[in-house]
Amino acid sequence: MGSVLDQGWGCGGTAKAGEPNLGTMNARAMRKGASRSSEHWKPFTTEQLCDIWEKIRSDTGAHRALDRLDAAGFRVSDMKPMDGTLKHPNWADYIAALPLLSNRPSSGRIHKRTSFRKYWPLVRELRRLAAKMNMPFVAVEIFSTRDYPGPAIGKIPGDLLKAASMLEHVLSWDYLVQYRNNRNAVIAELRWAIRERTGRPHDRDLKILINAAFRAAGNKEGFYIHSTTLDRIEKRQKESRVKANRRMRRLIGASAPSLG
Repeated sequence: MGSVLDQGWGCGGTAKAGEPNLGTMNARAMRKGASRSSEHWKPFTTEQLCDIWEKIRSDTGAHRALDRLDAAGFRVSDMKPMDGTLKHPNWADYIAALPLLSNRPSSGRIHKRTSFRKYWPLVRELRRLAAKMNMPFVAVEIFSTRDYPGPAIGKIPGDLLKAASMLEHVLSWDYLVQYRNNRNAVIAELRWAIRERTGRPHDRDLKILINAAFRAAGNKEGFYIHSTTLDRIEKRQKESRVKANRRMRRLIGASAPSLG
């Protein structure tokens, strides 16, 4: 992760702050909202992040905090945001994105392979169709509203077999989908990386950067966060991963066939 996050250059654009208003939603509705917002993730633009980052760097307090972090071994001041999608971010992307990230609670969903049983006939049908298309004296005509490229028709049997094999794998999986609190996940990642590089979390400087990022995004009051809250955020992120892994292991253990 560090090798990707430590790279990146390129900029331009204007930032818009966006913060979901949770109001008085109850816990269940909040979890559902978290799941929906993660499933419909709308990436930012690199220009948005660059605009926020330049404003952060021009802030006197934030500039000094960046210098202190550079001197301590967490070199980020010379970076520039390079990926508004946050698929391959560097640390500048993360810091600039903080005020734009949602603060919805984490949620998760386990998908059990037993729920996919109704799709198994499709795997068998794909293989039967591929076999028929490879038989001599058997003509298979395809009628569809979607055109299939002429030169690719000869590849259909092989494609069907590949699709059947992939589908067979997927239908045999138990898997867990976790929707993490976006903002807290980034804060925890930053705090962990700073401590890993410098030997301590440098909470004072991290708080200054977070506050500057929110002001740069248009929040005049900024965003104050206590050191104990930073510590709690990082611990909860670790705990949630451990709990998710335990849940998954229990699920696999319960659904595994008996060898006795």
